Amino acid sequence: MASTRTDQFSGLLPQEVLALPKVEMPVDGVTGFAFSDDEKQVVFFVFEEGVSFPDHSHCAQRGTVLSGEMVMDIEGRTNLYLPGDHYHVPKGVHHRTMFTQRTVLVDMSDDPHRYPVLG
Repeated sequence: MASTRTDQFSGLLPQEVLALPKVEMPVDGVTGFAFSDDEKQVVFFVFEEGVSFPDHSHCAQRGTVLSGEMVMDIEGRTNLYLPGDHYHVPKGVHHRTMFTQRTVLVDMSDDPHRYPVLG
């Protein structure tokens, strides 16, 4: 019997990514699969339509949209990111994000513990 975890994200991410540990997220509608080293954390995220994050800041963050779209406001400037687009948020810069459709992206943070990994 296939796991719900695999079925839910079938076709969105490779099985090797789905086998990575999940991260804990404070917002419903977000699932992430992570790996890290001593300096960085990389998370493959799936954001469901309608998920948004209010204005916040943290360590430097960069990534690439794989599918869907992301609207990110960085210090008052709004940008639309589509598949293949790269983004970068410098350390301490305020930003907010909204997902208007199911979106998959790969995100890298300059903190290896940015998102807690679920046991």
